[in-house]
Amino acid sequence: MQTFLPYPDFGASARVLDQARLGKQRVETLQALRALVIPDYGWRRHPAIRMWMGHVPALTLYGLAMVSEWVSRGHADSTHRLILEFAPHVLEDPDVPMPSWLGEPALHVSHRSNLIQKAPEIYRSRFPGTPEDLPYLWPEPDVERIPTEPEGRRLWVWRAASHPPEGDTTLLMPPDPPGGRAAPKWERQLHTFEEAVEDGDAVAIADPDGEHFRTGHVGPVLMHEDGLIRAARLGGWLRRSDIEPPALLQDPRTLFSVGLPASLG
Repeated sequence: MQTFLPYPDFGASARVLDQARLGKQRVETLQALRALVIPDYGWRRHPAIRMWMGHVPALTLYGLAMVSEWVSRGHADSTHRLILEFAPHVLEDPDVPMPSWLGEPALHVSHRSNLIQKAPEIYRSRFPGTPEDLPYLWPEPDVERIPTEPEGRRLWVWRAASHPPEGDTTLLMPPDPPGGRAAPKWERQLHTFEEAVEDGDAVAIADPDGEHFRTGHVGPVLMHEDGLIRAARLGGWLRRSDIEPPALLQDPRTLFSVGLPASLG
């Protein structure tokens, strides 16, 4: 996990990267953004993630710079929309606060050094005079910011394997995750389904396209031979853009919560 910053300028950093690393930067930036925004996602203790805490819009701009350079070299891309979801406003107003460490010479030279160590045949000529044995410099974040579950009124999002029905349905939480053995994250999912979700809470069931959601309310939790179940009465629709920010819907969990959208308030 890494964001490469051989220069303090995001565009210049993208232009100097080789094809393989440039392509991976789009995906790694997306992973870093998810770690910074989505609760229980993981990775947030990695120093390359921590350094961006409190600066999601800046990291979004970094990711978009990587995508722009990748596309300019003639490659297809599927990450632009997903990256932009973390800070949609940066296209209209790219003048966002930058981390205090951006521009620190020691940080940028350490990244140039490590690129040389990874591929000397590529980067020696691109970074002449750069020491070739420096460790990564990972600065401490400007602010310690850990993503947490929303407080107050919230909407439970349920990932469906197929298109949700028009009316009533049943949500089933089996004791084991799909295709695997129960793990701590799944145990937390079970606990949430049983204890945190309450009778009458708002629920949204995602269409497989991830753009539209059937909305309604859930009933009480019941025991079933296949696991825990809750009835869901559905009667409305929600768009992905109704969630703020829509990137919260990139949460990979079967069940998670977001702040209740104004359209459902």
